[in-house]
Amino acid sequence: MNFNSLKTTVSAAALSIALAVPAFAAGLSARVDSGTVAQGDTFQLTLTTNGQADASPDLTPLQKDFDVLGTSQSSSTQIINGKRSQSESWIVSLSPKSTGTLEIPAITAGSLSSSPVAIKVVDAGSMPKATGTSAIDLSASLKDGSPFLFQETPLTVRIETSAPIKSAELVAPQSSAFELVQRGEDRVSQATRNGQTVNVIERTYMLKPQEKGAIEIPPFVLRGSVADPSARGRDPFADFQGFPGFPSSMFNDMFDSGKPFAVRSEPIKLTVRADPNAASGQHQWFLPAKNVKLTAKWSPEHPVFKEGEAVTRRVSLLALGASTVQLPDLSFENTDGARIYLDETQTGEDQTADGTVARKDFLVSVVPTRGGEITLPEIKVNWTDSVSGEAKTATLPSEVIKAEGTIPPANQTAAAQKAAPASSVKPQGHPESTEVLPAYMVAGLGAAAILAALGGVALYFRRKQHANESLRQPVAANTSKQEERSDTSSDRRKQLALAISKGKSDDLRGSYGCVLAWRRLAGGDPAMTDAAREAIAALEKAAFAPVAEAAEAKTHDWLNVLAREDRKIGNTQGKTSSKLPSLYPA
Repeated sequence: MNFNSLKTTVSAAALSIALAVPAFAAGLSARVDSGTVAQGDTFQLTLTTNGQADASPDLTPLQKDFDVLGTSQSSSTQIINGKRSQSESWIVSLSPKSTGTLEIPAITAGSLSSSPVAIKVVDAGSMPKATGTSAIDLSASLKDGSPFLFQETPLTVRIETSAPIKSAELVAPQSSAFELVQRGEDRVSQATRNGQTVNVIERTYMLKPQEKGAIEIPPFVLRGSVADPSARGRDPFADFQGFPGFPSSMFNDMFDSGKPFAVRSEPIKLTVRADPNAASGQHQWFLPAKNVKLTAKWSPEHPVFKEGEAVTRRVSLLALGASTVQLPDLSFENTDGARIYLDETQTGEDQTADGTVARKDFLVSVVPTRGGEITLPEIKVNWTDSVSGEAKTATLPSEVIKAEGTIPPANQTAAAQKAAPASSVKPQGHPESTEVLPAYMVAGLGAAAILAALGGVALYFRRKQHANESLRQPVAANTSKQEERSDTSSDRRKQLALAISKGKSDDLRGSYGCVLAWRRLAGGDPAMTDAAREAIAALEKAAFAPVAEAAEAKTHDWLNVLAREDRKIGNTQGKTSSKLPSLYPA
């Protein structure tokens, strides 16, 4: 006995035994496999030509009262007494849209046409449970009779048969009120009923209600053919069965086309619950599931975080017993010390022994904007436990990362002076009045003493030294800053030129990193003008945001702004030997 997962279609010979009288007209016949069907059932319309058709049938008229679920085609040729005849057949699977007496209208196939066929559609409960056999039983059961809207609920179809099935097809009901998707392979076993061994076949579906309130799942229908004992006598080799070399007749299928049957399950009624927390306004997104988790993973797994360099983080939302369309989008907010950009969103479903796991992956770029410890905020998703009905929250805890940063040289000097107050510096061998002088001030005074020996020039420096001594430390500090900025102006220009070079080659992230280095050499963010800050922010968005508009076209504009602002920054911090030329001409 070969059940073949109950997917084998009914044989052509079985279909020829029609339960309704065929309607002929102008060379095209139309017949249905049952004159009475239940609402939600699927039946077959067979269209056959008396000759060769010059076109396929036009099925458009059927769409008014029926859902066209599929078609198949076959052809045959017969030669009897030297006369040759040819025919073509189209088998159309239909499902009625309403109850009552419906008419299958005339169908045309080129120059051929059929006559209308009437069919009666009744409520599923009024149909007999089985026709053509009493040895097959079909049942359907739902694990949860009151699921939530969109909740995935297992539905099991069970077939018990003591008759040998030649071919069979299990037809699942269809409706806009629910979705049915088969899960896994059929399970075959045996059981004992009233002392007789029966074969048991089980198939699992996942039901997802699409409407709230009371809905009904129409019966499942198993139709096909069982072995016909009366056909045995027509097999001329049947008497040899059982002898050595004749375990079974190779002509069984030829002489026994089978006896058609149809078995249906009872309809299932259920009540679909809506979001229980909707009235309180607690949930903005309704996610019923058995379990929900949030996970995060870095790529690479153990990254080195550096100021201005992006690292990819994959945040995954997993929901057991849900579908991908139910998963909400996550919000990623910037935090102190880092900017976060959403690069891509991916969805998928994984099948497990406990049900479907819906997955939504969010790929984000995390860009540190300073060195030190940075806390990435926690992420929360509200969901409803489909088993207990409780409102729950899945949480991805906050995470602390440590980024490498570069302190500008000017800031390093200021930090060193702040950490070591003047009162704590007491070099030996110097008078108390000079203890407040830093080392570079003492060196400056020594150099001035040497220059004093140079005639008239020495007089000029002695007067300048007198003026500086009257001001003491403030003058020395200002002189040091001027010299320091003069030294870094060349490095600044180099970083800006490198940023421009990378921008021309569409390496926006590399260009952004050079701009950050330029900003550090210029004195950090406090030294920036408003225009420079806006240009840096725009370049950052173009480098890391996935939907930056016309990013490449505006890159040169932003870098030109920085080149212009660099001149202003230099003018406010001390004179430079020459103005910075336009490094990125439009």
